[in-house]
Amino acid sequence: MFSRFFILGAAFLIFFLFVSRHSVTQIAYYNIFIYFCATKFATMNPFLIKHYKSPFYFCNREDEIEILMRNIENQSNTVFFSQRRIGKTALVKHLFYLLKSGDHSCIYLDIYATQSLKEFIDQLANSIYRTFPVEMSIGKRFWESIKLLRPVLSMNPMTGLPEMSLDISKPTQVERTVAQLLRFLESQKKPVLIAIDEFQQILEYPEKNVEAVLRTAIQPLQHVHFIFLGSNQKLMTHIFHDAKRPFYAETKNLVLQRIEKDKYNDFILKHFHKAGTKISKKTIDLILDITDRHTYYTQFLCHEIFSRSPKRVTADYVYKVLYQILSENEGVYYQYRNLLTSLQWKLLKALAKEEKTPKPFSQKFIKKYDLGAPTSVKRTLESLIDKELVYHQSMYEHSYFEVQDKFLMRWLQYKF
Repeated sequence: MFSRFFILGAAFLIFFLFVSRHSVTQIAYYNIFIYFCATKFATMNPFLIKHYKSPFYFCNREDEIEILMRNIENQSNTVFFSQRRIGKTALVKHLFYLLKSGDHSCIYLDIYATQSLKEFIDQLANSIYRTFPVEMSIGKRFWESIKLLRPVLSMNPMTGLPEMSLDISKPTQVERTVAQLLRFLESQKKPVLIAIDEFQQILEYPEKNVEAVLRTAIQPLQHVHFIFLGSNQKLMTHIFHDAKRPFYAETKNLVLQRIEKDKYNDFILKHFHKAGTKISKKTIDLILDITDRHTYYTQFLCHEIFSRSPKRVTADYVYKVLYQILSENEGVYYQYRNLLTSLQWKLLKALAKEEKTPKPFSQKFIKKYDLGAPTSVKRTLESLIDKELVYHQSMYEHSYFEVQDKFLMRWLQYKF
């Protein structure tokens, strides 16, 4: 930290000596040099809330990486079960980072926005195209293999990236294309890992045989393996653990839990201290208690604290930043109240106050919060889960219900 300020200070001192003796053009070039120094030595916010950068900004998950590596080595496909925003995608990108120095080619596709098997195929084709651009020999072979499908390239106005669409429409043609794309990857005789995010979305497709089509295309592959990720625990369980469905017993399971408290504490402490900010382990414990160690909300709160460049982070400072976050989102939270029924809102408040509720249908809980009949509470709870306002954590020995958004939970506790 000191050396950065020293270098910048020296640069500015030279600039003031320089500016009085040289031309406007020379001064302009020197301004560029000053800008370079400022950006080069600026401290990046280490608490990332989107995207993956490198292992330096990634916390723990050694056990999960070991399991994934072992599954890959043993040619097993893996299915992830976890709460939304707990760090599934970052873990997969971290795995890709670790594999990139080896023989594996890694392909990632997020199918959350897809509405049909045709759109799934377009996503898969796009991901292959971006992983193996035409400048590569395998990219040229891929382009040749799909020419009969009349691929159309266009530019996505939002991302600026090229997008491919295949000219397929007949149901039998759509089904054959899935297998054709995967057979192309298999024919390269090199290991390929495909991660499909929000895999439960296939249940929303109008086609009724999507699971069977995908399993049929995947089953004979020896060089191509898969990681299936999903945030809807109920739907993912239907796909992979219902004995009547095609993917039953086809994968190894990985339940992604919260990061261990000691590991997360060390990670946060390291990055604040590296930036010259003083913070105690007790204060970090407070942060982790506020966010319930949920990855996204922990990263967000630390990101907001770090962005204010405090010299010291105290408990009062943490509460101050938290209050600002809750205030910024208060309009959204009140909108929830307007969109929910009175019983839904009352139950949401009750779950927020309890934080973790193992028995929401018990007389004790219902009486405490005046919720009415157990049957009404059951229907209401199911509707809150469908709206993704409440999460049923059923992967632990003792299951419980909790409010999904930890900031919403704290706001409800604070306001009501």
